[in-house]
Amino acid sequence: MDGWDLAISLDRTHKDPLYLQIVKALEAGIRRGRFKPGDALPGTRGLAELLGVNRTTALAAYKELEAEGWIRVAPDSGTFVADTFPFSVEGDAGIAAQDSASWKRASRRNEPFYQPPAAALDTFRLIPDLPDLRLAPTAAIHRAYGRILKLHPERLLQPAWDPRGLLELRASLCQMLRDLRGLAVDAGNLVLTRGLMSTLNLVCRVLFAPGDAVAVEDPGFFRVAEAFRAAGARVFPVPVDARGLDVEALEALLVREDLRLLHLTASPQHPTQVILDPQRRRRLLELSRVHGFRILEGDPSLGFHREKNPSLPLASDDPHGRVLYFGGLEQILAPGLQVGFLAGPADLIKVLAQQRQLVDWPGNQVQEAAIEEILRDGEVVRHLRRTRKITEERRETMVDRLLLHLDPAIQVRNPREGLSLWVKVAEDVPLALWTERCLARGVIFYPGHLYDFHRREIPYFCLGFAGHTLDEQNEACTRMAAALKEARSLAP
Repeated sequence: MDGWDLAISLDRTHKDPLYLQIVKALEAGIRRGRFKPGDALPGTRGLAELLGVNRTTALAAYKELEAEGWIRVAPDSGTFVADTFPFSVEGDAGIAAQDSASWKRASRRNEPFYQPPAAALDTFRLIPDLPDLRLAPTAAIHRAYGRILKLHPERLLQPAWDPRGLLELRASLCQMLRDLRGLAVDAGNLVLTRGLMSTLNLVCRVLFAPGDAVAVEDPGFFRVAEAFRAAGARVFPVPVDARGLDVEALEALLVREDLRLLHLTASPQHPTQVILDPQRRRRLLELSRVHGFRILEGDPSLGFHREKNPSLPLASDDPHGRVLYFGGLEQILAPGLQVGFLAGPADLIKVLAQQRQLVDWPGNQVQEAAIEEILRDGEVVRHLRRTRKITEERRETMVDRLLLHLDPAIQVRNPREGLSLWVKVAEDVPLALWTERCLARGVIFYPGHLYDFHRREIPYFCLGFAGHTLDEQNEACTRMAAALKEARSLAP
């Protein structure tokens, strides 16, 4: 396989001869970690051509490096960086080494952006809203990439683009949202994003300024609150009860604060899975109109709702354009694709699209076209029907396994929608210690304190079920039961 051209800078006005400059450059590269043990280097003829020197100069440099022990020359194979160096190479471990090591470790429980540890092969990642990647339509996505690159390379492989995203994809998404979620949207009402954090970035740039008041649900999705804090907002919690967002508490907040934005997940609420009461829905929309604040509504379980009589988003009842609705295809297809969208009034979408030019130019037209291809040919619909049936079965079996292994330590109900369960823990369970023992046994879930606005310990945890089969669920719950026994024996 052809490699990249080797970039080495030579100064022909310098007093050091060229061969010695090559020696110093390669030695410095090895010391800094640019060249790793065993890396292949160009042959003398190739090196001479790359650097514009004669082959004798390149040969002299390699002889010097070989004599010092920095490289090894294999006559039949080529020239390589030595496997062991003449003395210890000091210095930083390098960006790649530091980065890969840091992201394999779990972050501390009180850090703003909680990061679970990297998964081992026998780990059960019961992460909320995480689908089963084994079910992803990889063959269809692969075919779509091939088709669009073959048919439209001149259009897709250039930076010219609509800042709202590929028109054809926006049109297909609008059809999906009209049918699936009851939204009255057209392509002009939609801007594409790269997922949750990309969407929040645009919202923070447009809908409020540093120092403005914004409100979030409590308990609620912790990454949203942290994004708002990072943008300089003054963030206020609004309680969630068995009927959804407490609108009376919101009205009390409006008396004290000039609210600019409210974030919620109303269909159903995340993480509690409760449905916003119809009377509260109407009152919430009226408050938004009267007080002038916008509502940002997330739909983290898009696609995985009841087929008959599903709970529809607040945006489907919004007559005045006060609600901005966002979602994505990560749960339907795969999280790594990061295809998100934000729907709202056309004039506001234009402003958001202008900001997208500053943070996401020129977008990813190839991916957008590939996703549009599988939406248009019906592959996403067929895939969703298959996975929705599997998901409903796994929701039933996970509730059954949890109660079988952990009752009476927990209480859990089947919410009939979404990709996660909100599990209540008995008072005598040491939840923090139990979470740690589960982690030690390879079972990862999100403890309830992550969703509490003040990060207080609350007797709940949020658990995903869609990514594992019945046998895997059973094994995970067995480990959780063993971890609970350990936690109780270790608790004061």
